[in-house]
Amino acid sequence: MEATAGAYKVLVSVQPPDVIPGIAKVKVYLQNGSASAISLRAIYFQAGDEGAPEPDLMTKVPGQQLQFEGETWLMSSGSSSVQINITGSLGKGEIIVPVVATSTAKKEMPASTGRLLAALGILLFILMVTIIGAAVSDAITKRGDVVPPRRKRIRLISMSIAAVLTSLVVYGGNAWWQSWANGYRKYMFRPTQAVSKVNENGSNELTFRLDTSSQRRSSFPFIIPDHGKLMHMFVMRIPAMDAFAHLHPQRIDTTTFRTILPGLPKGKYLVFGDIVYNSGYTETIKDTFDITNTLTNIRTLDSDDAFAYAIPSDLVDNPQLPDAENTIVCGKPGTGVKLKDGSTMVWEGMTNEPLEASKLYSLKFQVIGPDKQPAKLDPYLGMAGHAAIVRSDGNVYIHLHPVGTFSMAAETNLVKRMADPQGMYHYPDPNKFYDSVNTSVKHLSTLNEADRNDLLMQQMQIPQKGMQGMEHNNSLEFPYSFPSAGKYRIWVQVKRNGQVLTAAFDRLVE
Repeated sequence: MEATAGAYKVLVSVQPPDVIPGIAKVKVYLQNGSASAISLRAIYFQAGDEGAPEPDLMTKVPGQQLQFEGETWLMSSGSSSVQINITGSLGKGEIIVPVVATSTAKKEMPASTGRLLAALGILLFILMVTIIGAAVSDAITKRGDVVPPRRKRIRLISMSIAAVLTSLVVYGGNAWWQSWANGYRKYMFRPTQAVSKVNENGSNELTFRLDTSSQRRSSFPFIIPDHGKLMHMFVMRIPAMDAFAHLHPQRIDTTTFRTILPGLPKGKYLVFGDIVYNSGYTETIKDTFDITNTLTNIRTLDSDDAFAYAIPSDLVDNPQLPDAENTIVCGKPGTGVKLKDGSTMVWEGMTNEPLEASKLYSLKFQVIGPDKQPAKLDPYLGMAGHAAIVRSDGNVYIHLHPVGTFSMAAETNLVKRMADPQGMYHYPDPNKFYDSVNTSVKHLSTLNEADRNDLLMQQMQIPQKGMQGMEHNNSLEFPYSFPSAGKYRIWVQVKRNGQVLTAAFDRLVE
């Protein structure tokens, strides 16, 4: 997350644990000023500020005066945040970073450790029974005397009772542990499933229906708009990742979304649907669908929808252009991407060297107009631009903004929740909430683009002047850390003269 905390410009990286309860690792990079102290604490949407623990101090990274690191416990699953407070040369500043706390892994005990613990358990069991037997016989017999037969009988009876009781304790402990483990598995993160269906009879309609057996089915009425849209959908043809569309489906009911596909070629497609719940919990829903015949390019359902075809730069001499107007050639070091309005997008600082996995990068792009002058960009859904990063196998995906990987709607709602004096959060009536959100989205759709962007930036608390990534009019940057090695395609979208422009870049990450 790249944002401001008071007068400080900061870049924050939060690495949540894959098991809850667990420790989240946090790094803060100051881009101006200096800090005498930085503290952090985890705050859950449900409990609010009143239910949050005391903050922990972060420490400076050795040799780095402007970098701090720290840890905080995430004790339960759900929508949470990390509150960071900065004190230093520019006064005090505060920032809320949304974090989805959820268990995504189950830790297996090593077999050797299991055998060792089992052996120790058996030894403790034997010692417990033996000690109790000795306590009622040998321990109360004078030194040198023979243990009377009566005490021997008592010893056997006591040891038998101790063995039974100890076995019951072991059984009860195992039952408790199995119950806890079953509960963990029950609430362990399972992605919401969806069913996609394409109508190829001239309407190009794609229906995207959420699975009602999902863990989060009760939250479906509480989906809220992010950048004014209830869902951001990215569609890519596999395995080539050459056909791409960024769409914004309309909600038909609590589980069904509908959109109009552009003139996509036939093939198999991955679809990613990004949604945000009222709690700030964000989720990407993944599915696939097939197009059996190339679609005819007809009107879009949403004016902010866009699509493009990308071909690798090494195939440019023999390209297959299904739609020349929307075809782009992927960028490479020293060469920008020619956009469909004649302008060019360049990835600043890009070299032939592979990028490193888990290393934080600032992906910087510039747009140059046909006249070779910096091209002034328009806000696109209230932001300087959007990016979608996908690994070639489709198993890594992120919808990225110039402010980072988090959802602006999630941050806005979490900030409001922190200011709410009530204790535990009580959800409103789902039907009333659903209707109020639909009314708000419909109102946004009636506004002209300038008024809509103004309203979106107000809701996201972004000043029109100094919007992140738009300070120089033609440039934008995205903070991102590639999670794993592989071949990635980076789709970057901006808006210029009312037209959404799409570029694509390929990078190898090792």
